[in-house]
Amino acid sequence: MKRSYSLVTAIIFFALVFSGVGISQTLQETLTKLTGTAGEAYVSPIISAFGSNLNSGWVHKSPSSKVFGIDIEVGVVAMATMFSDNNKTFSTSGTFQFSNDQAMLLINNSTQTQGLPQSAKDGMANQIAQQQYTVGISGPTIVGKKESEVMVDFSEANVTYGGTTYKINQQAISTGAKGFLGDAPALPLAAPQFSIGTVYGTMATFRFLPSVELGDLGKFSYFGFGLQHNPAMFIPVPLPVDVSAAFFTQTLKVGDIFKATATTFGLYASKTFGWGISITPYAGFAIESSSVDVAYDVNLATSVPGVTVPSKVSFSADGENKTRLTVGASIKLALLNISVDYSLAKYNAASVGLNFIF
Repeated sequence: MKRSYSLVTAIIFFALVFSGVGISQTLQETLTKLTGTAGEAYVSPIISAFGSNLNSGWVHKSPSSKVFGIDIEVGVVAMATMFSDNNKTFSTSGTFQFSNDQAMLLINNSTQTQGLPQSAKDGMANQIAQQQYTVGISGPTIVGKKESEVMVDFSEANVTYGGTTYKINQQAISTGAKGFLGDAPALPLAAPQFSIGTVYGTMATFRFLPSVELGDLGKFSYFGFGLQHNPAMFIPVPLPVDVSAAFFTQTLKVGDIFKATATTFGLYASKTFGWGISITPYAGFAIESSSVDVAYDVNLATSVPGVTVPSKVSFSADGENKTRLTVGASIKLALLNISVDYSLAKYNAASVGLNFIF
């Protein structure tokens, strides 16, 4: 399949490479069996979890309310978004294009086509494989059980061949696609992070990875940045806690086949206890969004047996998280700061940060 790695690459870069799971031919084969609505539903939990991860771990305290200070932090943040049982299966309806083998199963399992010569069945199978049907689709998502299969619920339809119309019975057909990550409890992710401040109560934070050429897939790039501002800088009355408003955005791209974006805006509060060795509890509420654009190639059947034509499949999907409530704490040990937090949202997430402070 021409550039058959395309959708696989989307999964790789928001799940497999960052989480350490290897690429496999099995995953490539699975994804190329699912197009349109089925493909979107199958990968939806990964898309939402990836967006949730990107929007995690940005904040572990509010910046100090001072005019100018040299506060530099360099480190890494690790995130994990949890999967519930609801994320491991899906049931939807949409268009689906059967392969020649699947079309032949539909014909062989139908009452009116019994006893037809193989040449007639081949001709009818070619007709079916060239059309898209509205069907019910259900089964495991990519994070579901490996022993379960994605099934297509085909409603009865009529096919005309040789001047005769035959009824193809209602039946369920397996796509051959199964859960890939096998009841995965969570999706991990990690990214380097750099922060610098403080100017009038404002700190800037960056995430980035060097651009890498990936052959036919194009160039991989990842960059994110954001600002935290402590408005107490302009409030004459001292506040009992440090507060901040924060905005962060980031983009990850793989050539022209995959693009992920994530944005979050939130309000946070923190309070530091101790000096030198200190602890800082923090909490915040954020509004967030994320989206993924995917484009990949599939080979569609033609009227000539064994001959296919390339076709572009593309879709955009939004992450399901819209808001989150975060609670956590960071511990400072001399030049080392360790932070841990948990976020409650549609997809719950946890993050751990390790930063060196200069």
